[in-house]
Amino acid sequence: MKMKKIILASASPRRHELLDLLGIEHEVIPCKEDEKQLRVVEKSKPEMKQKITPKTIEQLVLELAYQKASCVAKILPANKKKNTLVIGADTIVVLDDKIIGKPKSKKEAISMLQKLLGNIHEVYTGLCVIDLNDDKILSAVEKTAVSMIEWPIEKIEAYFEAENVLDKAGGYAIQGKGAAMINRVEGCYYNVMGLPLSRLVIMLEKLEYNYLR
Repeated sequence: MKMKKIILASASPRRHELLDLLGIEHEVIPCKEDEKQLRVVEKSKPEMKQKITPKTIEQLVLELAYQKASCVAKILPANKKKNTLVIGADTIVVLDDKIIGKPKSKKEAISMLQKLLGNIHEVYTGLCVIDLNDDKILSAVEKTAVSMIEWPIEKIEAYFEAENVLDKAGGYAIQGKGAAMINRVEGCYYNVMGLPLSRLVIMLEKLEYNYLR
């Protein structure tokens, strides 16, 4: 059986790196649609003012993952669809049932991190894999709880001087220098980076993709 091709419908360098970590050859084709337009339940940026339920959060990340995958699937020429799987993913950080988005500035990033430090937050990732041979769609949600220690403001400011994390939900990265603020992870570590690998591999195998070959 011919090996299926993998397309990652995401511009995230971390997701690209994680697929490389597993040795999964893939092509990166990000969705061009404005992600902000898809976040219909968000009332403000960078974080929501009202609480939402875990079920609503799961529905949101599943919808965004599907939108990303289907967006790319629609624009592919016919000669690229044969034996091809498209992966869409969306990750959201949640604290006290409120979505923590991506910071727009260093000031917002500091404010976000001050809320997260000393508390436990959840990271949700929605996954969608579309088999373009028969339009079969698999979807799943992964949830990880992350516990952080407390940091003084001087250390928080130094962190943002040392690393650029303004493109990350929650204003931090679990890899790199940000690892020092994490004292416990319950669930998939790679989910916090944006791609729950064990869950993804199970989905790929259901679509007859063997990453060990």
